[in-house]
Amino acid sequence: TETMASMLSEELLLCPICLDVLNLPISTPCGHNFCKACIQGYWEAAELSQCPVCKQKLSRGSEFKVNTLISELASQFRKLSEKRGDCGSSCVDGCSSQKDAVEVFKKHNRNKPKMTKTSVSKKLRALFSNAKDTTVCQVDSLIKDRLQWINEINQTVEISRENAARETQDCLQIFQKLLQIVQKGQADLLEDIDAKQRQVELKAREMVVDLEQEMDALMRERAAGLPQCPVSSTPPAQRACLETAVFVGTVSGALTRVAGELQETVKVTVRRLYESEIQRARQYAVDVTLDPDTAHPKLILSENRKQVHHGDVALSLPDNPKRFYPGVSVLGREGFSSGRFYYEVLVKGKTEWDVGVGLETITRKGGNMLNPENGYWALGMRGGQSYWALSSTPVCVPLLEKLHRVGVYVDMEWGQVLFYNVDAPSLIYSFTGYSFRQRLFPYFNPRRNQNGTNSAPLIIPPVD
Repeated sequence: TETMASMLSEELLLCPICLDVLNLPISTPCGHNFCKACIQGYWEAAELSQCPVCKQKLSRGSEFKVNTLISELASQFRKLSEKRGDCGSSCVDGCSSQKDAVEVFKKHNRNKPKMTKTSVSKKLRALFSNAKDTTVCQVDSLIKDRLQWINEINQTVEISRENAARETQDCLQIFQKLLQIVQKGQADLLEDIDAKQRQVELKAREMVVDLEQEMDALMRERAAGLPQCPVSSTPPAQRACLETAVFVGTVSGALTRVAGELQETVKVTVRRLYESEIQRARQYAVDVTLDPDTAHPKLILSENRKQVHHGDVALSLPDNPKRFYPGVSVLGREGFSSGRFYYEVLVKGKTEWDVGVGLETITRKGGNMLNPENGYWALGMRGGQSYWALSSTPVCVPLLEKLHRVGVYVDMEWGQVLFYNVDAPSLIYSFTGYSFRQRLFPYFNPRRNQNGTNSAPLIIPPVD
């Protein structure tokens, strides 16, 4: 028993509260041991049922019983500590070392100040105060973090509100201007119709006055018994007739004028809107570089990874799962999992190309149709003249001018991929209503050389 007790460590048999050998030790569900009086005093002082060591919450209604094993070990250890060197010279070295350890431990306990009820209470209050201060500090930090988060949310809402108000104001001004054109056209048309009707009525009054004067003259002649003779020698059939107002071409002419004015106004307004829209998209410009590990072996990348064109000879490159084959494609090195991003591509001098974005898990081996179902949102050119939005069913997008610079804007939260003509500001095509649950990567396909007619590179220029 002495050997076992002497080998026990101080941590096992000392109460964490009073730092003395455990007296009537009880064990908490979390596995810590305390003197029964100490833990009860702690709970009364702290007014909180928790473990003083790990702070695990404990039920006030729980009945904690004395741990008989720990109590017996503590009793044996206490008895061993009270012995005064009764190990004789016949003890082996192990027993001597055990005695030395016991004496050191006993001296440690003997030199400790005796823990009175008052000192225990003070220690409990200090312990609880320190724990309380630590808890308050942690809570204050959590509260501060959440206040900052709330502030950021409110700022985002305020910025969104300002953007919405500005957009609403611009919308109202535009449609007010268009409405004014329509209202003016309507007023002019009504005035034209009214003027023609007034002209008919004026001519009618003049004719009626002339006829009434003739009638008066005839009546006077008849009253005077004068020979009856026509006042006017002009036969009635040859007299001027009153024509009704006919509005052939009046309404259609007015509508044509209004439509022309609306078209010109809309053209100027839409151009201004697209210029503004592209500028807003450019605020989310990212630095895109090409990933050589994904490039088809016949693609030649520039040293700065900003240009790519199709070469005639395949390079000796390791065939890894990321590399495209046989599709002559390459991805950007940077992927995006949230938010918005924008980049531009120079396509001048090319007769065929595809640009856009692709999911991280797109199939890179074998034939692959470019469409959203396969993880691609792309725009392409074919035959040097036609442009296609590569949707489930490709859509031909007619453009008045040849594309030189394409802008690609992606809003992952709202599920949008938009393509812009940057040089002649306009929206080419928009993919909307998608849900992006993976990272998106910029996608490039310069397509094959076609005997040199399509040898120009796709270039990723810096965005102003």
